[in-house]
Amino acid sequence: MLSISGWKGSKGPNYETNKDKVYPYSECPFLGEYNLVKLPTSNLVEHVDYWGEGRINHQHGVSGFPDCYNVNHTYQLVSNGPDKDRKIPNRVPVVNYTNCDTSGYIKHNSVKTVTIMGAPINNSCAADIGRMINPEHGKVVAYGFQSSSADIRNLVAELKMKDIFLCPSYTLPKELQGITLFDNHLAFLNLSLLKDELYKNVTQADYDIAVELAKSMDTESGYEAIIEVVTKLLGEGFPNTMSFAYKLWNNGGEEIVRNCFPGAVQQILKGGHVTIVNNKYKQALKLDVNVDSYNDRLAWGDKSDKTSRRVTWKFIPVTENDTVLFKITDLNYNMFLKLDVNTDSYGDRKGWGSVSDSGAVHEYLLEPIAQNNIVVFRIINYQFNQGLKLDANEDSYGDRQLWGHNGDPRGPNSALDWVISENDI
Repeated sequence: MLSISGWKGSKGPNYETNKDKVYPYSECPFLGEYNLVKLPTSNLVEHVDYWGEGRINHQHGVSGFPDCYNVNHTYQLVSNGPDKDRKIPNRVPVVNYTNCDTSGYIKHNSVKTVTIMGAPINNSCAADIGRMINPEHGKVVAYGFQSSSADIRNLVAELKMKDIFLCPSYTLPKELQGITLFDNHLAFLNLSLLKDELYKNVTQADYDIAVELAKSMDTESGYEAIIEVVTKLLGEGFPNTMSFAYKLWNNGGEEIVRNCFPGAVQQILKGGHVTIVNNKYKQALKLDVNVDSYNDRLAWGDKSDKTSRRVTWKFIPVTENDTVLFKITDLNYNMFLKLDVNTDSYGDRKGWGSVSDSGAVHEYLLEPIAQNNIVVFRIINYQFNQGLKLDANEDSYGDRQLWGHNGDPRGPNSALDWVISENDI
């Protein structure tokens, strides 16, 4: 039972284990109705541990931090460890556990890091954490909670208003590590940190984490941050971009793809009709009207047609070892694009349409690249690692034959760039 008499008669804080931040109200009862000097006096407060009691080294585990302010009940004493029943170091008081208002002591938007360990996060507590955390530089770490708990739902709702979102599998900075009393943590990060985490997860092919993170960023500012990451990936031509988009599209993130990715990406993922136009020669991909002895059709770039059924295609996604590949089928003949098993004297392979769609010879990586204010795609055959290109020479009709390029499919070669656009036929 907490009491003012027990609190007044207790021994002072341990400032050998904990750093004395020389806080004038640390050993005073709640004075919230007075005109107090608020934290911070300059810059931002580095760290507030909500319901904290300072560093506790206990046989059951380590908790608390030695260099922070500790928000707690005005008469709460250290509850465990060698400092049990001493006053809490650097304590910022609240009236009680359901009336959590430190606005008399800590300024709005003034704290870089807030931590909380195990203790309940009721609506009042969550609101006070949301009030004090700085939206540009802040992060909140909750130790010992399940993401589905009511406590975390309360925190999510408050932090969302600051554009601070839950970041799955976040590696804590060194100063927040070493807590052994709890075996898990949940981290909520500002948009600047979240963009770095999202980029890292996509580029490292941690798609499940990237999808969960992106889905948590469900505000206008969150979408703007995702767009910045996607723009960076496209600018670098990073090969994981389509796999990330595919994972989003198929795991509840369709709206993110619609709002944050180029229109061609969503058109591809929904299986819509498209034209595939070589960006260098401005010719749309089509299949020959004639068949060979295997009933296959040569693939060409058309001199003029960019809208008819004959130059209309769709992409069919398949997955291989967590990478999304695509089969490419035309609308006119219902054939699948492939490369020849044989090469010419340059090592290039002819492009064909075939009725069969079996094997990696019919599968392609799609790698979008932002280039001169448009998005182009490298279309790379999965079996032969050859990018699609059109012949440098025209035939008598002005058309160009399709080939797989025997060279770096991601190198500086404009003949390998394709523009994919919706064809609403």
